[in-house]
Amino acid sequence: MNGGSASQISLSRRNVMDLFEAYGALLKAAAHNTRDPTFQDWLGQVRLDGGLIISIDGIQPDKGNETIYLVREVSTGRLLHAQNVTTSDAETIKEVFSPVVALGVPVIGISSDAQKSLRDAVASLWPDVPHQTCQFHYLQEAARPIFEVDRGMRAKMRKTLTEKLRPLRPQIARPIQSLAEVQTEEAQNERQQLQIISDYVVAAQASCHVDGKLPFDYPGLKGYQSLDALDQSLEHGKKEPKDKRNP
Repeated sequence: MNGGSASQISLSRRNVMDLFEAYGALLKAAAHNTRDPTFQDWLGQVRLDGGLIISIDGIQPDKGNETIYLVREVSTGRLLHAQNVTTSDAETIKEVFSPVVALGVPVIGISSDAQKSLRDAVASLWPDVPHQTCQFHYLQEAARPIFEVDRGMRAKMRKTLTEKLRPLRPQIARPIQSLAEVQTEEAQNERQQLQIISDYVVAAQASCHVDGKLPFDYPGLKGYQSLDALDQSLEHGKKEPKDKRNP
């Protein structure tokens, strides 16, 4: 896996996993350092505030392998616990929450995604505590129907454009290659013009291969905006420059 030609950084899959495991170990060590005076100060403050508002989120860098769950106190942003798990059932999630329970501080609010095992674990441990779905995940689900319609629109755009543009590329490439051997100014100007047309064709095809991400990053809309920008550029190029002698 290459980090890009600009930075010249190469990482293997194993290296990424090693770094992730080290990250998890550091998080866990930091969370469990209860002898730190700042931890005691923090604990006293949350007791004065009436209790903990906690959030939990899972990170799975490699699907099918371990997930690291991070439990934080929302008001202060303090990490309370980090744990790698191989399964995410309700009983395992309850175990992840056990260091929070051991603090002996009331939990007055919880935020998480809508994962069923998370909801079941929270309902078992704190049945009367308000449990809110994370706004980001909530918006993801709310926007999903629009996202699917948009993605369908992108697929139709890509099909239509591909059918029209694919034959053009070899038609343009052949004269560009043949003109490269002709050293006259006229031939080089024609070759430059054909190269510009080729760049437009490639840009039009690429506009329908952009990806998106829920909740607000729509691939079809981005593709349409890219095509609109190309259209404006072409229209601008078609306008003849004004004759400076006759403004």
